[in-house]
Amino acid sequence: MLDKLKDIIVRYAEVEPDEIKGETKLVEELGLTSFAVMSMMGDIEEEFGITVVEEELADISTVDDVIEYIKKKQG
Repeated sequence: MLDKLKDIIVRYAEVEPDEIKGETKLVEELGLTSFAVMSMMGDIEEEFGITVVEEELADISTVDDVIEYIKKKQG
């Protein structure tokens, strides 16, 4: 799952996939804007077959948070 997620993240952040770790912060370390995070979450919806609820994104700040969110949504 992390490799698929890295592939999505590098579309929005100007980093190499090997620079992305679980604890990497989306905004502070990758420099993603809120618009970029929302766009990225749209790609995540498609890739992982989940529905992202915008109000639930306030708790997501790291790559690990995104992974946990995907796992929760996939049941």
